[in-house]
Amino acid sequence: MTKVKHTDANFLSPCGPPCERLVYITSATFGEDWEYTLHSHSFAEVFFVTSGEGYFCTGDAEVPIQTNTLVLINPNTPHTERSLGDTPLTYMILGIEDLYFYFRDHEEYCFHTYDLKDHKDEILPNLNLMLDEVQGRHQDSYRICHYYMSVFFLKVHRILGNRLGLCSADSCPDECTSVREYIKEHFADDITLDTLAAYSGFNKYYLSRMFSRAYGIAPINYLLECRILHSEVLLKTTDFSITQISRIVGFSSANYFSQSFKRYTGMTPLSYRETHMI
Repeated sequence: MTKVKHTDANFLSPCGPPCERLVYITSATFGEDWEYTLHSHSFAEVFFVTSGEGYFCTGDAEVPIQTNTLVLINPNTPHTERSLGDTPLTYMILGIEDLYFYFRDHEEYCFHTYDLKDHKDEILPNLNLMLDEVQGRHQDSYRICHYYMSVFFLKVHRILGNRLGLCSADSCPDECTSVREYIKEHFADDITLDTLAAYSGFNKYYLSRMFSRAYGIAPINYLLECRILHSEVLLKTTDFSITQISRIVGFSSANYFSQSFKRYTGMTPLSYRETHMI
């Protein structure tokens, strides 16, 4: 089915928000030609199902989800979703960097689901406020969204109590942090592993091992992820051609961009644009 988007850690105090950064917030609805492709991200994701029913799927599990199900997914967890029945599965999605969930009653899990049907009115308004801010692209929307996100997690913690721990990312070598920030600022440039090695001052093989150990993703794959995420924004908010967007975000060709985009999202750039234009 096609997903249509409308638009070893330190524990943090339960009375304070986690030190995270919002990558995106959007809403999604399943269409009829979605490809059930497992995918993963270098950041955590939060799903809140607003209508319909279906399954949250990983490589070895299929868990039923329905209206008012909260799904918390740790970084680098292969997953996908599929709809069930006549009512399409729709949900709100947050991507959050530098955050890890600790499920105290299921320590081995890379994800967990919670039925929050009795708490919908506590959870959904904050998500809607965040989505409105992002879609409106108002002044200071980023800062305001982080405020709402902090309130969201405080409410989730109040509901779930000691069943859930919100953790900061593991301490990472300064060089890895610096390389990640460099990639985020210069993803559109002609960057190679040699470029990153020269920037960090390390051998490229050593840098790749350190970065992968720190973030669970190779530096070049993280570069690709940054380019795809930025291309999604351009596809939704501009009328640039696919070729123009591929150049803007740093791909060497439109064909390579299209192949990479479909591997990451399950959709071609054109299909994504047709169903996601704001």
